[in-house]
Amino acid sequence: MKRKINIVALLLLLGTVAHSHAQNLVQPLKVNITLFDTEGNRKIQIYTTNFINYIMGTNVPNGKLFLVTPMGNPPGTTGALGAWLRIKSNGKIIYEVPSITQFNIYQDVSILTTTSTKITARALNRFSFDTGSVRAELQGFSTWTIWRGLIQGQDVTGTGTFNSRANGWMDINNVTHGSALAQALIIAYEPIPGE
Repeated sequence: MKRKINIVALLLLLGTVAHSHAQNLVQPLKVNITLFDTEGNRKIQIYTTNFINYIMGTNVPNGKLFLVTPMGNPPGTTGALGAWLRIKSNGKIIYEVPSITQFNIYQDVSILTTTSTKITARALNRFSFDTGSVRAELQGFSTWTIWRGLIQGQDVTGTGTFNSRANGWMDINNVTHGSALAQALIIAYEPIPGE
């Protein structure tokens, strides 16, 4: 009897893990950041590939950056969105920044406009990084487009594509001399169900 209970418990646990994994929305993420370093008046341009390398502390061949967001955030949610970063190399997950103390998107305010096919949100967002090698606080206006309905057969209304122009500061080990002023363009593309 005990063995049967253990098997049932294991199946329930596996079902819960599979269900929670399916509830995450995965989106390709692109960054374009300009840093103004305090020493030597240097201007440093950072694109997604460089950004991945700085987080990892090494060159990442064919590195791709993704935003992972738990479903269940209705459009217009304020506060921490519970998102995290995922890095893939050659199609395999090599690193995740899963803790909201290391990365998160905060939504301070969101104004929604609804049509029959989509919801548009104008929002004030903050992007916080503290991965050890990259620290930053960026804040700016974002435009979110949330499609109403299914994408590849799945409801993805927990998040949407966004384009954010943010300012703040960023400190990167062995790159900046302390906190550098930062201007950033951050783009999240269409969610990939089942990733």
